[in-house]
Amino acid sequence: MRKSILLAIILMTIAIGVVWWGIKKGGWFQEKDLQKAKQEDAVLKEFPLNKEQAKEKGFIKRGLSIKVYKISRTTFEDLLPSMGSIKGLTTRKLNFEVPGIVEEINFREGDLVKSGQLIGRLKQKEALLKIDFNRAKLKSAMVSLVQAEKKVKLYRALFEVGAINQLKLSEVEAEGGNAKHQVEAAQVEIESAQEELKKTEMHAPADCILGERNIEVGELVSPYTPKAVEIVEIDTVYAEVGIVERDVTKIKIGQLARVYVDSYPDLPFDGIIDNIYPILSEKTRTLPVEIKIDNSRRMLMPGMFARADIILFEKPGVISIPRIALKKLEDAALVYVVEEATNTSQERIVETGYESTDYVEITRGLKEGDLVAISNIEQLTSGTPVQITEIQVREM
Repeated sequence: MRKSILLAIILMTIAIGVVWWGIKKGGWFQEKDLQKAKQEDAVLKEFPLNKEQAKEKGFIKRGLSIKVYKISRTTFEDLLPSMGSIKGLTTRKLNFEVPGIVEEINFREGDLVKSGQLIGRLKQKEALLKIDFNRAKLKSAMVSLVQAEKKVKLYRALFEVGAINQLKLSEVEAEGGNAKHQVEAAQVEIESAQEELKKTEMHAPADCILGERNIEVGELVSPYTPKAVEIVEIDTVYAEVGIVERDVTKIKIGQLARVYVDSYPDLPFDGIIDNIYPILSEKTRTLPVEIKIDNSRRMLMPGMFARADIILFEKPGVISIPRIALKKLEDAALVYVVEEATNTSQERIVETGYESTDYVEITRGLKEGDLVAISNIEQLTSGTPVQITEIQVREM
């Protein structure tokens, strides 16, 4: 038993000694590490620009990881977004011009009314009787005028032969003139009665939508009835939007805008800034701005929620880059362009034009297809090794 234990101890000591000698003197593991490094170098030479293949071979290329922006020519737009609602061109309150009882209403709230169409009518019996009465007066006055004219003619003949004197002739001529005035007065009274008849009818002054209506058939109304009928003209509408205080200086009369509503989410309605209010709204702390829109197709309705993009700047075929790619110096501006042949960054001096919140127009220094660094800018210099993790492209 003792011999077996002694033998096991001897064998264990020999094994430990062999392992120690192999590590310290034989260089077993060092040789494997060197072999692995040689294999990785071979992979790097074979796949110098292909990151995915390098990963497959178990090796990630060395270099600063960056995102780049690929240069292309697009339409450069600077848009100011805002929200509001659609309003009619004008909102009018209509009343009957004379008192009376409502006999007829032809439209309901929300109905489209054409210019000149009859919206409502009062009972017209009294107005029609007044017209008939004045017509009868006119007929009687015309009969009297005919008789007076015959009398004047007769007395002039008598005067010429000396049968009557000048005074009598003048009296007869005055009677004839009075009869003529009676006819004219009767005609005026007929026209007045006809105008009174017209006032018993309410017609649409323009193409519009019938808004709030506060009268019903059989109701007694007067010219002082508050807001009997409200109409909203819709051939032209406004998108009234609110502009936050910091953007107030960016807008002006005449700027173009595109307006969107939820009913047609992908259809822009072109408009133009027609009015800018002089004061900010106390409730929203925004400046109300009215964008005028042609609504001849009648697709927009007052009250719709509106989203507007006011066009502050628009220019086609422009090279632009994200603002984060631009490094400004005291007397110049530069970007870092990735040289694909060497996978390194290179400084490029550029000239800039219009600047928006997110993008900058480049007028000189870049061309289509250039890859411009947009991340880790402060760590880059000319010749810095880089590896591209993402390529961004602007689509317009």
